Amino acid sequence: GFLMPAKYTLTHFELLNEATQERLHNLGLYEGKDVALIQRYPFHGPVIIESDRQRIGLRYRVFCQLTGGMES
Repeated sequence: GFLMPAKYTLTHFELLNEATQERLHNLGLYEGKDVALIQRYPFHGPVIIESDRQRIGLRYRVFCQLTGGMES
Protein backbone atom coordinates (compact mmCIF):
# COMPACT_ATOMS: atom_id res chain seq x y z
CA GLY A 1 0.00 0.00 0.00
CA PHE A 2 0.94 3.62 -0.42
CA LEU A 3 2.10 5.30 2.76
CA MET A 4 0.97 8.84 3.31
CA PRO A 5 3.95 11.11 3.93
CA ALA A 6 4.42 12.29 7.50
CA LYS A 7 3.27 15.85 8.10
CA TYR A 8 5.28 18.37 10.05
CA THR A 9 4.66 21.97 11.00
CA LEU A 10 7.66 24.28 10.70
CA THR A 11 8.62 26.14 13.86
CA HIS A 12 11.69 27.63 15.52
CA PHE A 13 12.86 29.71 12.57
CA GLU A 14 14.73 31.80 15.15
CA LEU A 15 17.19 28.91 15.59
CA LEU A 16 18.40 29.29 12.01
CA ASN A 17 20.88 31.83 10.74
CA GLU A 18 19.47 34.73 8.73
CA ALA A 19 20.75 33.46 5.38
CA THR A 20 19.00 30.13 5.88
CA GLN A 21 15.80 31.83 7.05
CA GLU A 22 15.83 34.05 3.98
CA ARG A 23 16.41 31.12 1.64
CA LEU A 24 13.51 29.22 3.18
CA HIS A 25 11.23 32.27 3.00
CA ASN A 26 12.13 32.65 -0.67
CA LEU A 27 11.01 29.04 -1.15
CA GLY A 28 7.67 29.81 0.52
CA LEU A 29 8.54 28.20 3.83
CA TYR A 30 7.72 30.05 7.03
CA GLU A 31 6.83 29.47 10.66
CA GLY A 32 3.57 27.56 11.02
CA LYS A 33 3.75 26.11 7.49
CA ASP A 34 2.74 22.47 7.12
CA VAL A 35 5.05 20.33 5.02
CA ALA A 36 5.15 16.65 4.08
CA LEU A 37 8.25 14.56 4.67
CA ILE A 38 8.89 12.79 1.35
CA GLN A 39 12.24 11.13 1.89
CA ARG A 40 14.94 10.79 4.52
CA TYR A 41 18.42 9.59 3.73
CA PRO A 42 20.37 7.46 6.20
CA PHE A 43 23.21 8.70 8.39
CA HIS A 44 21.67 12.17 8.83
CA GLY A 45 21.70 12.83 5.10
CA PRO A 46 19.41 15.39 3.49
CA VAL A 47 15.66 15.40 4.01
CA ILE A 48 13.25 15.96 1.11
CA ILE A 49 10.06 17.81 2.00
CA GLU A 50 7.14 18.89 -0.13
CA SER A 51 5.32 22.19 0.21
CA ASP A 52 2.79 23.62 -2.25
CA ARG A 53 3.64 20.84 -4.73
CA GLN A 54 7.34 21.70 -4.79
CA ARG A 55 9.99 19.45 -3.35
CA ILE A 56 12.79 20.97 -1.34
CA GLY A 57 15.94 19.39 0.07
CA LEU A 58 16.93 20.49 3.56
CA ARG A 59 19.98 19.66 5.61
CA TYR A 60 19.08 17.16 8.30
CA ARG A 61 20.10 19.58 11.06
CA VAL A 62 17.93 22.36 9.62
CA PHE A 63 14.96 20.02 9.31
CA CYS A 64 15.39 18.93 12.93
CA GLN A 65 15.56 22.52 14.15
CA LEU A 66 12.44 23.45 12.18
CA THR A 67 10.39 20.51 13.42
CA GLY A 68 11.51 20.39 17.05
CA GLY A 69 14.01 17.68 16.33
CA MET A 70 13.99 14.01 15.61
CA GLU A 71 17.09 12.37 17.06
CA SER A 72 19.90 14.91 16.89
